[in-house]
Amino acid sequence: MVRSMNGKRYVLAAFITAMIFILGLLLGLVIEGKRVQFVGQQSQTQKLDLSSLQLQYAYLIQLGEEKNCNALTQAFDASVENLETTRIRLENYDQGSTLNKEEFQNLKREYTQAQLQYWLFAKRIRGMCGVELSTIVYFFGTEEQCPNCEQQAFVLTYLKKRFGRSLLNFALDGNYDNVEPVIATLKSIYGIEKYPALIIENKTFYEFTSMDEILNEICKYYSEPIADCLKTNQT
Repeated sequence: MVRSMNGKRYVLAAFITAMIFILGLLLGLVIEGKRVQFVGQQSQTQKLDLSSLQLQYAYLIQLGEEKNCNALTQAFDASVENLETTRIRLENYDQGSTLNKEEFQNLKREYTQAQLQYWLFAKRIRGMCGVELSTIVYFFGTEEQCPNCEQQAFVLTYLKKRFGRSLLNFALDGNYDNVEPVIATLKSIYGIEKYPALIIENKTFYEFTSMDEILNEICKYYSEPIADCLKTNQT
């Protein structure tokens, strides 16, 4: 009798264990399905954002051909703001994604191309419409390759807050040259082999560049007094 009861207990325990395992498996499948759906929605959002940027860029080109500088500068400012919004979404997508890495790499490549399009167009709009702005292209690497990258990014972020729309920063992953050929081309043209590296207009600065060094370059492009530039000129 005792053996019979013990046997029933073992069977019941095995049944409960099996049910818990099955429920856990089903719950895992549901969570994974929701995660895939979430990643897919984010991917679609990024695609729409990047398609919108490409459309805006085409519109800017058209305005440039019409030499409508007022409309051109307004559209350009709005487009650059959208570019920044897309960057933030893309970073959040990278941090939250565990699946579909190939899709993310494609989105990152499209965003890299979009940044460089606006970098080139910024030069064009300045020459065409006399807009006072300066551009910085920032190449970064891994923490091991670039122990000063965090400090460099801090300086660039500070200057962006100070100068606002008058300063455009474009950040490029220097290790992305095996995916996006234009990165390799830029690194070759400007002789970039270590990180951080900055292209301030057409001049290259290697390794960490101080705030004063950056100000000495970008302040040349502003005729109206800017507090940080006035401090630089006084020293």
